[in-house]
Amino acid sequence: MDTLKGIIADVSFQNEDTGFTVIQLQVQSPKNRFTCVGIMPAVSPGESVTVEGQWETHKKFGKQLNVKKYEIYRPTTLEGISMLLSSGLISNIGPVRSKAIIDCFGLSTLTILDNEPQRLIEVPGIGKKTVRTIKGAWEKQKYLRSLMLFLQPYNISVNLAVKIFKKYGNDAQQKIKDNPYCLISHIHGVGFIKADQIAQKMGFSFDSYKRIRAGLVYVMQEAANEGNSCLPQEKLLAKACEILGVEEKFVTYSFDHAIKTGILINDNGVVYLPSYHKAETDITLNIHNRLQNPVQKRPDFSTLNEWIEEYQKKSGWRGDSRQLDAIKNAIVNPVFLLTGGPGTGKTTVLQVIVSLFTRLDLKIVLAAPTGRAAQRMGNIAGIEARTIHRLLDYVPGEKGFKFKHNQNNPIDADVVIVDEMSMVDLLIMYNFLCAIKKTTSLIFVGDNNQLPSVGAGNVLADLISSNLISHVHLTRIFRQAAASRIVTSAHEIIRGILPRFTNEKTDNCFFLKESQPQSCLETIVDLVSHRLPARYGFDPVSGIQVLSPMHRGVLGTDNLNTHLQKALNSNNTGFSRGQYNYFKGDKVMQIRNNYNIGVFNGDSGIIRDIDNDKTVTVQFSEHNVEYEFSDLDQIIPAYCISIHKSQGSEFDAVIIPLVTQHYLMLQRNLLYTALTRAKKLCVFVGTYKALSIAVNNNKALKRYSGLAERLQKQSKIIMTEGKCCH
Repeated sequence: MDTLKGIIADVSFQNEDTGFTVIQLQVQSPKNRFTCVGIMPAVSPGESVTVEGQWETHKKFGKQLNVKKYEIYRPTTLEGISMLLSSGLISNIGPVRSKAIIDCFGLSTLTILDNEPQRLIEVPGIGKKTVRTIKGAWEKQKYLRSLMLFLQPYNISVNLAVKIFKKYGNDAQQKIKDNPYCLISHIHGVGFIKADQIAQKMGFSFDSYKRIRAGLVYVMQEAANEGNSCLPQEKLLAKACEILGVEEKFVTYSFDHAIKTGILINDNGVVYLPSYHKAETDITLNIHNRLQNPVQKRPDFSTLNEWIEEYQKKSGWRGDSRQLDAIKNAIVNPVFLLTGGPGTGKTTVLQVIVSLFTRLDLKIVLAAPTGRAAQRMGNIAGIEARTIHRLLDYVPGEKGFKFKHNQNNPIDADVVIVDEMSMVDLLIMYNFLCAIKKTTSLIFVGDNNQLPSVGAGNVLADLISSNLISHVHLTRIFRQAAASRIVTSAHEIIRGILPRFTNEKTDNCFFLKESQPQSCLETIVDLVSHRLPARYGFDPVSGIQVLSPMHRGVLGTDNLNTHLQKALNSNNTGFSRGQYNYFKGDKVMQIRNNYNIGVFNGDSGIIRDIDNDKTVTVQFSEHNVEYEFSDLDQIIPAYCISIHKSQGSEFDAVIIPLVTQHYLMLQRNLLYTALTRAKKLCVFVGTYKALSIAVNNNKALKRYSGLAERLQKQSKIIMTEGKCCH
């Protein structure tokens, strides 16, 4: 091992995920520089370091020291102090101000910054405001650097270290020492496995209460990520024993303690995280209270029938019996469910309902889970629709977010209509109901054959199966819709019938047979980049969306995005982040709700600008958003997205790879959801065998939820005002 000691003259490269860094180390004189490479996450230009490693010769970059160990120390010379301060590490200090500070304090400069930063006022040209800025930046860097060095043995990336510091501030080290499992709940990107690795290296015992408690919560959080609002107790304990590798008696003891302290809730052998238990119970009480309150300002059936007849004469539309039943039930019931597949007339029924409520001079509010769905809904009804998040008026804050509209400040509306209810998860439903007045009528519209929500819960299915809420399901396909092979194929799929495709020029739904995944990949890239734009005029980025059942494999979202990116974006201005490369002009998608910047899971946009030192700017439909590099794990490439992520959206053209390699995900409702995302054109690429597997597999993964049972149990109980979340 060879040792070098010097000042970092330049950081040529640094991967913020892995910590791999290339530095130019100045030893003794500016002309005497050496290239050093290795895992050095906590280094910056101007710092003094000692590095140990082995010399090697790179075929492209020449002689360099492969660093195995490094240590940062305080510069002890005026030159070293000058390089550190003028490196840009500290905001508001550049070369000129650095020289002025050093001229004033000399070798005592760093000691002054540490202990008496207020003395910077003695430096000519520095005022009180600048002193405060420099003091804050110096303290932040000092603590952040200390945290990075502390976390280095635990394989924590620079990005994660920055997130931890943002969350815990100067107390970060102590919090992690006390309980590294706290990272699981607070830091996105740290799961139980990573936190457990840190804890084990710190010496936490294998059967410690903190470890087992964290393991139990982790199992529940993973269950929620898979869509479950609860788990049977025996299933939770068995899974925890498996993950933790400890005897059941230790898990049972910690489980009992977690129940007593309210970390988990045991409801007759079914276990919940507290937020999901509260959501289920309060939703149940809220809906039952609504069903006890008769609607106000409604016509009698005779008048209603006259109005509907008058509407039909004026519009020329003639509804069938089930559509008319839906309209009447929507008008007279406090809560109503309208479901149906494509082409069954949900849109028309919604228009009539809105028209009749308008005639009654009632205030109508429209909402949907996603921006695209809200825009489509507004176009249909002629009234502006908002996403549920924006309807509730979220307020970002240091401790997460809250909604302005809640039980103390309800939304001013006589009627609220929510579309795409299959996407609404349990927590959103809870917040939504709490923000709606008891006297407001609710109409929920959706397609119960689509995939359930990405978030935990099975809200639409539970509302239907409870048999408490007035519900009309539309099944008849109307003549105009019946001419679309997208519509007819969707209904065939949901009935378990294998569609046949003629691939006639006049069709809007095609099946291109390709037996090998690689040939499927090449066909898809060609369709997106050349064939469909040339024939139909679709924009290859905004007008065509590839939807894949899986993330991995040749035809998974990751690989398809890589190839589509090469074909569709020739821009060289870019950067690497984790497993992805991003370039200016790339299509990207937000993958989790971020209330602070007002962007939500499933929102897609285009990268408009890249500042390689600071930020990436993404243009979404409503506004531009700047991401710091440490927050870029919130976006992914979106030339191809998963079918789950496509819920609530519609695209002019959809391409769906369908091969037997996707076997685990080939399910009827998944295929149905993908197909019904297409407005004008759908192209399947793959094999009929894969199509047949999907159509015949109607065994959707079971979700654990207690909402339907709660609704059924409470059906004969008259709620009192005090029991409602209002």
